[in-house]
Amino acid sequence: MHAIAEALTNPILRGAYLALSLALLILPLVLLWLWYSRRARAGTLDRPMLMRIGIATLLWIVANAAALGFLMWADNANRAAG
Repeated sequence: MHAIAEALTNPILRGAYLALSLALLILPLVLLWLWYSRRARAGTLDRPMLMRIGIATLLWIVANAAALGFLMWADNANRAAG
């Protein structure tokens, strides 16, 4: 874990990690929105589909919290190290 924290001191790698985290946050939600709107136009909305969308959104939020939390941990580890 220390090697990962040390690698994130590189500004280019940190920027790439932040871009990946942003893509992890936005792209799946956009895809869910597109899929949902296409189904809504077809008139086939149902409760199980809405539950799947809600669960998928919750999982993406948890994944983003983990990714950004890992970055904050690495930042704190690097500050403490020197």
